[in-house]
Amino acid sequence: YVTVRQDEKMELAKLLDRVPIPVKETLEDSDAKINVLLQVYISKLKLEGLSLSSDMVYITQSAGRLLRAIFEISLKRGWAQLSEKALNLSKMVGKRMWNVQTPLRQFLEIPKEVLMKLDKNDLVWERYYDLSSQELGELIRNPKMGRKIHKFIRQFPKLNLRAHVQPISRSVLQVELTLTPDFQWDDKLHQNVE
Repeated sequence: YVTVRQDEKMELAKLLDRVPIPVKETLEDSDAKINVLLQVYISKLKLEGLSLSSDMVYITQSAGRLLRAIFEISLKRGWAQLSEKALNLSKMVGKRMWNVQTPLRQFLEIPKEVLMKLDKNDLVWERYYDLSSQELGELIRNPKMGRKIHKFIRQFPKLNLRAHVQPISRSVLQVELTLTPDFQWDDKLHQNVE
């Protein structure tokens, strides 16, 4: 039910140049409008005019529900690759951040300049746990922020898994799974969610 109105084409053309993933469809197509608005939402870009605002609200409310539904359906049918893609898309829409960006973007206290430096870094997320606060400060070229970044990395939810599998019969396995939290709890940050 989303249509492209004449007064929106200029703003959509501007947004099309700013979104990170190229859109194949033309701006006359409503699929292109939905694609652009969803990317604008995830990228946290601002809309200039009011003409797209109502469609943006509709798309952002529907996108999360649709992607979770696609995830559930694909999971029940055993489609592993589609399930993974739907889950990743659902998390991107829910957290409003791309999966190539640093997970530290969820901490609002970190300045944007520092986050941009961390995004440009080619370091895998798991390697951040091995770095000291001094090394993190050198990595972002800001020694004072190193200690703060180190604290946030330690507060990011992380679990250690240990599994013990034992065959009972030819078709039955006993699986004992031990989950141990490996992060610092902060009531203000984690609340009752984790």
